[in-house]
Amino acid sequence: AKHCLQHLREEKPEGVENEAVEQLAFADRILLNKVDLVESEEALQEVESEIRKINRLAPIVRTSHSNVDLSQIIGIKGFSLDRVLEADAEFLSDEQDHQHDSTVTSVGLECAGECDLERLNTWVARLLKERGTDIFRTKGVLAVKGCEQRFVFQGIHMIFGGQPQGDWKEGEERRNRLVFIGRNLDRAELESGFRATLC
Repeated sequence: AKHCLQHLREEKPEGVENEAVEQLAFADRILLNKVDLVESEEALQEVESEIRKINRLAPIVRTSHSNVDLSQIIGIKGFSLDRVLEADAEFLSDEQDHQHDSTVTSVGLECAGECDLERLNTWVARLLKERGTDIFRTKGVLAVKGCEQRFVFQGIHMIFGGQPQGDWKEGEERRNRLVFIGRNLDRAELESGFRATLC
């Protein structure tokens, strides 16, 4: 906690990642350690405010000497797009290009329809091969043709995985919701690429 702002605000040479910013952008839970070394509550609030500029949704857990209740970090099923949308219904809206630092943004996409699995796999493979170093994180829920369950996925750079998770409710519109966090993201390119996977 004491040196967090220094690392988050550190200027890096062109093309070099700010690892502290990248790790916060990925986080589903943030442990803010050594809070006992920070001189005041106001200083801690400034740190947390800076963290919120990078990641608005992950819970921040204050710790000293790395002491943390394990129930806060183990078995938490960290990523839940429904939970994210419950906390911020506008997270995936077209107007939401969230700024993390001056070079890192997120793009949220939402559309109805079902994905063709083969086209989806081809698009994801090509996207991550060509842009994987710039795409820090992907996550979302997809409606896949022929699958009665939501397909929940996450990816970090070129590592991508997902699984069916929870049935679509009867009468529920099958909507695809995706979030990309990274550098130099092109909303139009991402949206047109994804829409091309729809049946």
